[in-house]
Amino acid sequence: MDEERARILAFERDLLARTTTRTEPFRWGTAYLDHRLPLRWDSNLLWAEGALDGVGADELAEEADRILGGAGLTHRNILVDDVAPSRRLASRFVALGYAWDRLLTMVLRREPDRPPAARVEEVDVETFVPIVADATRPEPYATSEEVVDQLAGHRRVLAAVGARFFVAYAEGMPASRCELYLGDGVAQVEDVGTLEPYRGRGLARAVVLRAVEEARRAGCDLIYLHADEEDWPKQLYAKLGFEPFARWSAFDRPGAT
Repeated sequence: MDEERARILAFERDLLARTTTRTEPFRWGTAYLDHRLPLRWDSNLLWAEGALDGVGADELAEEADRILGGAGLTHRNILVDDVAPSRRLASRFVALGYAWDRLLTMVLRREPDRPPAARVEEVDVETFVPIVADATRPEPYATSEEVVDQLAGHRRVLAAVGARFFVAYAEGMPASRCELYLGDGVAQVEDVGTLEPYRGRGLARAVVLRAVEEARRAGCDLIYLHADEEDWPKQLYAKLGFEPFARWSAFDRPGAT
């Protein structure tokens, strides 16, 4: 497990470095920044690494103020990649006005409980971007069309480093989607989403399993995804053969709107 965790962490850091425009080391990790997408929190964050012995939430928040604030950003986003410091820091971060997002990494270990029953298409990025934009607009975090444009447009950055995009259609609509990021034997399935009127039809199952199939064809032996620790999709992913592997936390605070 230690080797797999190291491979996942290396993959994630490399992907962040290749899809942002600047990195800045700080005392407890690395900041990743992208001036092209200032409204996308996951393109502008501090990644605090390891056990963080003796480090408090106030110190990390001060670093976020210094680095993210210094870049002209009003939001704050701090990723903690170890479960023990996440739990230790959580109450103080919440007191400072941060939300605590608990993330579960799940690794593919088994075959799915049943095969997919829906057809999936791989699409190019210019087809995919408006699909993501339409799915994003109803979300509470889509506070402006500029936010929607940056969140959806980030797929062009991902496409430039080899990301692939899959869509399942229902009644002529692009009803479900996911993305696949490939590295050196490692693959991440990401941004799985189904429009609400089309849920319960096996479409998410279909797009995820298509991404898994393509990852295997690309020679990847370590395939994983992230799920919200407190949301139901992790139950679907378990049926598809993914098992809980590691826990992360993101502490974030919205900026001015």
